Amino acid sequence: MEVEVNDVFSLNEGLNTLSEKELPVGVAFNIQRINRVVGDELKTAEEMRVKLINKYKDKDLDNGQVKLKENKLGEFNKELDELLKQKVKIDVKKINIKELESISVTPKTLGLLNTILEDAN
Repeated sequence: MEVEVNDVFSLNEGLNTLSEKELPVGVAFNIQRINRVVGDELKTAEEMRVKLINKYKDKDLDNGQVKLKENKLGEFNKELDELLKQKVKIDVKKINIKELESISVTPKTLGLLNTILEDAN
């Protein structure tokens, strides 16, 4: 399946939430496998994001954040947007929404996982 890097960040957040739930063994195994595959792509994307931040960084702030160069914000946003729209292939088996019926999941989590959910009856 092909997804955008932006989806990789969303999937990671949603999968982390699901990983904390009690699930049937087969579903839990699939989620862990997807989490590993997504994690590999996330690592690459995060490395690129950090390089972009460092490229446009003005200074480090006391709270652990950074201040970007004011006159370069447009360029930074353009490059970040380009990164987030890159397509990556992830080899995962989609999760049937019915497999998640036994747990409570927020609409936000479902939205984060939308690209790997299917509604097969």
